[in-house]
Amino acid sequence: MATCDPKALSGSIRKGELERVYYIYGADLVQVQQLTTALIRKATGGNADMALTRFDGQKLELKALEDALRQFSMLAPRNCIQVHDLNADSLRNDQLKQLLALLPEIGDATLLIFDVIGFDPKKGKRSPQGKNKKLIDAVAKNGVVCEAVQRSASVLAKELSGHAKRQNRVLPRDSAEELVQLCMGNTLILRSELEKLCAYAGTGNTITVKMVREVTSPQLETTVYALANAVVSQRPKAAMDELDKLYAMRTNRTFIVHAIASSFLDLYRAAAALRAGKRTEDMKQDFGYSFDFMVKNAFRDCRRLPPERLRACIRVLRDLELQLNSTVVDERVLLESAIVTMLAIAGGSYDTYLTGSYRGGKI
Repeated sequence: MATCDPKALSGSIRKGELERVYYIYGADLVQVQQLTTALIRKATGGNADMALTRFDGQKLELKALEDALRQFSMLAPRNCIQVHDLNADSLRNDQLKQLLALLPEIGDATLLIFDVIGFDPKKGKRSPQGKNKKLIDAVAKNGVVCEAVQRSASVLAKELSGHAKRQNRVLPRDSAEELVQLCMGNTLILRSELEKLCAYAGTGNTITVKMVREVTSPQLETTVYALANAVVSQRPKAAMDELDKLYAMRTNRTFIVHAIASSFLDLYRAAAALRAGKRTEDMKQDFGYSFDFMVKNAFRDCRRLPPERLRACIRVLRDLELQLNSTVVDERVLLESAIVTMLAIAGGSYDTYLTGSYRGGKI
């Protein structure tokens, strides 16, 4: 199987060693975009406006793609074609078969790129799934597949510090790592937030941790985890403050509940892993977490509550979802009530939840 990492692909692009077909995907969306842009630039001789045919994968017409693959470019080294965000699972079996049959027929004067940033071909698993796997395997037989895996927090922090230095700003390691955590490692968000911080700090100045915390736009995941942490730490005011932030973001109610539940599931998985004698590496691999710090935070914070109380909090969130979908009570009231109940569980004063007797049974 012809697969390579982003560094190897970048090197082959610089050397002009191009294949006929590529599939580029992965959690590091910035690298996916950069590699795709570099391929297009090399294949078109920097004349993408005149020599690139671009298809929206969500509206792909296979006949149009087949016609494009058989053309020759008069304005560039290659006939370059980009298919953006094609989810092969959306294709019928006969359409997928037709698409796969095109790949071995691509000529040396053509370069076809499948780039994916809008969905996860792995569906949270260790390897690609379903029809996307069939497409990826077919591309690997006829060209190159490159997965841009999420870089570690330390690597991202180092890159951010280097980028700030090139703009004549100083971004110390602790500030860079704080920025990575606040943005949950999302490389697209990180770059825009760093640009904002550089403008705020001014030429030649140092970007402090305080600046990072004050200027960086709050993200749903970090805010929700802070709420969960406030509950397990029994800090009512902090929990309600984080809920205020979520509403200030105009976050949809469904996303709020699901995100809070997801944070408690992280904590419960960590608690279960500790009880089973597992390590952070085991949890990260078993559940497909992108960053070590997400798992390490869960391992650190889950120790504040026994698994039974974390499971009880998850039960509260399950009941909250049922209430929100079946009553006309104000959602903010129900959310605050659920948080108060979880705070009581964390404090050990609501033991009916611990036995599973509340509202009919265990999870």
